[in-house]
Order: sequence, then structure tokens, then C-alpha cells
Amino acid sequence: MKSNINKRGLKLDDGKLHEEDHIEYSRRRFIKSFGLAGGIGFMLGGLPISVASLTKWSMPPILENSDRILLMIRLKGGNDGLNTIIPLGQLSAYHNARPDLGFQDSEMIQLNDSIAMSPHMADLKRLWDEGMMKVVQGVGYPEQNLSHFRSTDIWSSASDSNEFVNSGWIGRYVEDVFPDFIENTPSYPPAIQIGGGSSLLFTGQQVDKLGFEAFSAEQISEFAASGQVHSLDNLPPCSYGDQLKYVRIMTNSTYKFVDSLKIAYDLGPDSSLPYSNGDFSQALKIVAKLIKGGLKTKIYVVEIDGFDTHANQIPTHEQLWKEVSSGINNFYKDFEGTEFEDKVLSVTFSEFGRRVEQNDGPGSDHGAASVMLAFGKCLEGNGTIGTYPSLTELDDHDNLVFNIDFRHVYSTLFTEWLCLEDSHSDAILFKDFGESLDFGFSCQQVSAVKERPQSRYSHHASYGLGDVYINYSIPKDTMVMVELVSMTGQSILLDRPMNKKAGTYSIPVKQNQRNLMPGAYIYRIRITGAEFSGKLILN
Repeated sequence: MKSNINKRGLKLDDGKLHEEDHIEYSRRRFIKSFGLAGGIGFMLGGLPISVASLTKWSMPPILENSDRILLMIRLKGGNDGLNTIIPLGQLSAYHNARPDLGFQDSEMIQLNDSIAMSPHMADLKRLWDEGMMKVVQGVGYPEQNLSHFRSTDIWSSASDSNEFVNSGWIGRYVEDVFPDFIENTPSYPPAIQIGGGSSLLFTGQQVDKLGFEAFSAEQISEFAASGQVHSLDNLPPCSYGDQLKYVRIMTNSTYKFVDSLKIAYDLGPDSSLPYSNGDFSQALKIVAKLIKGGLKTKIYVVEIDGFDTHANQIPTHEQLWKEVSSGINNFYKDFEGTEFEDKVLSVTFSEFGRRVEQNDGPGSDHGAASVMLAFGKCLEGNGTIGTYPSLTELDDHDNLVFNIDFRHVYSTLFTEWLCLEDSHSDAILFKDFGESLDFGFSCQQVSAVKERPQSRYSHHASYGLGDVYINYSIPKDTMVMVELVSMTGQSILLDRPMNKKAGTYSIPVKQNQRNLMPGAYIYRIRITGAEFSGKLILN
């Protein structure tokens, strides 16, 4: 199978091209982490302010009585699947390709007759032995791209490799499951990400930032404990301080789910388990606490960085997998004896695998197919899904050939764990991936699906013809008022309260108010029983 890959910067030998790929990757991650690539993120006096636009855009889950939770674990950088799960039937080829990088047979942790596990993953052996771990083998996608940021976007958007989609699979899931976002506003975030900042994952087709994103476990812990995204303490006693206080108040008020987060954090018992002090383990500890505290969030995302192991892979991979294994082991121990013991499913993912042959690092360069690992009592038995790729029959670029499309895994998670109808899963993932993979769980006992409303509210700012436009649609007749709010807190009426017919409207801001100062503004659209807000910039 031929892979149409981007050849620039795939290994350290590429020198400047490899460095440029990482610089571009880091630049995009930095911009997104502060919400500057979209949504309602902006800078004020050099300070990054991120305002989530979730408030009025969701409803209670469409499937009643579904208390299942999905945790996605990102192994950032491209995890070496071949040194994670080793194919016992191909040991000769494995050792030939990796004379320095490969594990000795005596070091490997044998799981069954066909696969072994890295010796650095010993803490996961308990989960395997107790039937709480499955290995998905040969995961990838057609025409594999080996650029970090592009392949990350492909996994996040669930697009084909030759398509550029500006929404994420989790964002589209939230929009699909929460369509009546006006009349049934939730008090909890439908999805939470800890680590890595803003992400395409949570971006919807209609609305940006359909979830709560925290830079670290410490940040979300402070937020949940205090009930504030940004502290109002110790602000400078001047005009700038007043402006900053106003923006922070608005930011805090945007997160309407603050009460549910704080309640869950307070109710969730503190863990006595020996979680490490690493960011990854601390993130899992916080997720477990929120779940045990009763938070109704359906999807969590955590990540651990460092898997781009071009050089010195052996000590780096060892440290990473000891952290991951210990964290996951403690995470599931945290639920023992609770009502959540069989309600939490965890799945790992990474933007790509590594090449079969070691480099001179010694390490491994960007590759193609890899493994995904699933954990949880809900799996009802250990085992493998799919076939391990041949280590000798490679693609035209000497990479492993995938046999399971990663979106087939997503589809199975949707239909058999989160209990979406097949047609809705197909719509979110843009195609039908066929029969579900056999993870050991199903949705046969889930209650009936509610009828979905056919129309929805929407709003956004647009730019053109020398003006800035506030655009909004209303699916039914209602009272509407539109105003701008400056960073100093001044309110400017753009559209006085009046009854409007169902339809789409556009307000030219500069034409409406000719004396507005350049800068960032927040617009508010108030209708009967609800309020929306968004950001715009006047030049």
C-alpha cells in the first residue's frame, strides 16, 4: 500500500526541515493553547484571555440513563507502538530491525501467545490479568501523513488525509447529541480537556470551543476549588486593573458550568492512592475525583508529551510508559467499590507510530501504523483487536501497513459505548465504517432516543466590505436585542428589543455605530429566555 506522505522533517537527519516542522507545530499549539486561533480568545495588554462559547449551546444527553464515560489519552509526539506491544511471532524481524532499540526476549512482559508488552509497562499487567485491557493492532489511516501538526489535525478532525476539516470529532459529537442548546442548557461541560490548551478536538461545525479546556491539572483543580477561571485578587489599582477585572468577570461568568464543577470537586473524595506528581498522573487524579463527585461530563481528554523519540528513546520511553502505566493503574483502582467501577472506558491515541528500523539515535523516526490501548472493567476480558502488521512486508516508504482505520475505533466508541445511532455516528465521522469492532461492550440496554429538533440557533461575527457583521439565526419568532460591550464595560445598543420573525439576520457594526474605537468587543444577543455572546475585533 502506497502512502502519500509529507517527506519534509520526518527524522533528525533532515536537519533544518525537521526543526521547521517542529517550530510550526509548536507555534500552532501555542496560538491554540491561548484561544487565539478562533472562538472568543483575544489578547489584552499582552495577557491571553480565553472565553469559552459553550454557555447556551447544549442540552441534556439525547440518550437517557446513559452514565458511561469516555477518557481519551493522547500520547503526544508519535508513540512507538512496536516497542509498546511486541509481536511474538515476528521476533526475528524485530531484533534484526532493532539490534540496540529492541527489548531482549527475557525482558518482555508476555500477555498471550501472540504479543508481549514493554517491561516499562508492568503496572498495566494487573489490568490485563483482570480482563480490563485490550490491544487494537495496526491502527492508522490511508495515505498516512507524517507531519506532527497535520496528522494531529487528521486524528482530531477524523478527516481523510487529503481533506482539511475545521471541526473536531468530539465537537461534532457534542453538537449532535446536544442539538436543543437554547431550551435545555446544561449546568456541566459536555467535554473536558486537561493539558495542551485549546484543541481542534472540541471545535464544532457551528460553534467553537464546545468544552472546557485547562492547561494543566493544577489549573482545573484551582478552578474547581475556587469557582473562578481567573482570579479577581491582586489586580492593579488603575484603569488597566479595572478593565482587566471586567474582562475576568465576563470570562468567569461565561463558564455557566462552574457550579457543577465545584460541587463535583467538593463531593469527590480525595484519593489515597500513590499517584505520581507528574502532570499526567495528576490529571487522571482530578478526572477520577470529578467523576466520583458526580459530574455528568461524558468525555475527558488528557495528554502526556514526549513521545517524539528520535534520539535516546530507551530512557525516554521508559520514563513515559512508567508514568502512563502507573497513572492508569491508580486511576482504575480509584473506582474500585464505587458505582463507576464499570462505567469508565479509557482509550489511548497518538498521531502516528514509528518506523520499524531504528536510527542512529538510537531512536525511531516518524512512522505509520501503531497500536491503541483500551482499559476498563467494561471490556469484560483481555485480548487483541485486529492483526499485527508484518514487520517485513512494509509500504513503499518502509512503514507498517495499517489494517484498522482509527475512525473505525471512533465509530465503535460512538455506537457501542456512547450509544449513538449508526446514522448519527456516520454523520459525525462523514462515512460508514461498517460493523463495530469487538471491544466487549454494547448498547443493547440503552433507552430509546429522543426525537431531535430540526432547527437551531446560531451566531457568529464575520468581516468584509470594510465592516464587521454580527450574524445570527433564530428558528422561531422571538424577542431579540443585540448590544456591544467594550473592554471598559460600556454597553452600546445595536438593535433595540423587538419581536423578530424566524430567519437569519446580519448587523453591520461600523455602519450602525460610526464612532466606535478600534479594539476587542464582546457582542451579546439576548432573546426570550436566553443570551449568547461572542467576540469581534474592530480595526
